[in-house]
Amino acid sequence: MYGDPVKESVSWMRVIFLTVLIVLMSRHFLFEPVAVHGESMMPTFEDDDKVMLVKVYTIENFDMIVFTAPTGVNFIKRVIGIPGDRISMKDDRLYVNGQAVAEPYLDKNRKLAEQQGFSRLTEDFQEFTVPAESYYVLGDNRLNSMDSRVLGFISKDSIIGEVKIRLSPLDHIGIVE
Repeated sequence: MYGDPVKESVSWMRVIFLTVLIVLMSRHFLFEPVAVHGESMMPTFEDDDKVMLVKVYTIENFDMIVFTAPTGVNFIKRVIGIPGDRISMKDDRLYVNGQAVAEPYLDKNRKLAEQQGFSRLTEDFQEFTVPAESYYVLGDNRLNSMDSRVLGFISKDSIIGEVKIRLSPLDHIGIVE
């Protein structure tokens, strides 16, 4: 009725080993859970929110990424410019390739800034072109964000992954847009 206990144990050990291997490989090459630290992406992400990164990605304008800054610290920011884009800011209005772009994710921060006496979230800057293999990123909390305005362009090699899913808090779980 019962098989050889040694063969049965070896079979289960293989299953467990393969399961652990698949989980580790997926975490290393495909997905990675991370915690958000700081307020630079508020209100899109709050301090200590948990998100899932996808490590196989094509970065487009306005995607949110996690990257390692030159200081060695990981940051989460929104991609404003991809390689070859012309970016400028005038009167708190973003221009990408000469076209004004709406930033609805800044609406709450604009209202808060006005209440605090700020007339704009982002200082003007002249048009520049994002170099090859680089990205220009900004935090959604523009008044309190260490982003490309300070760090400069973000190299493609420093990107850890694209933010796709919010894991916590429970009332905000879901796909990130």
